[in-house]
Amino acid sequence: MKILKTKKDFLDVIELDRPMPASKMNTAGYGNLGFECGCGVFHAVNDPDIRQTAAFFPVKILFKCRTHFTKVHIKGIFSQSCVSEWACENSLFEKWFSEFIK
Repeated sequence: MKILKTKKDFLDVIELDRPMPASKMNTAGYGNLGFECGCGVFHAVNDPDIRQTAAFFPVKILFKCRTHFTKVHIKGIFSQSCVSEWACENSLFEKWFSEFIK
């Protein structure tokens, strides 16, 4: 997983995929499938303390925990696994994203 530490890192990854509303991906069928978060903890994709903030095709979701945003790719048909693509501290992500959408 790549940890985004600069605005350039952020811009490089944010332009790769077109975000959609988080509601476009239903994770109910994934049960307690877990992913590695940028905070260093493994969270379940359906953990009530973790917010889904955006979705991307094919099956990628941007999650937000207390301290980090983490973009996760859910892979597999019969047996699923999560690959955390990148993560960023909440304060940096929110700052850079607000500048990006201006």
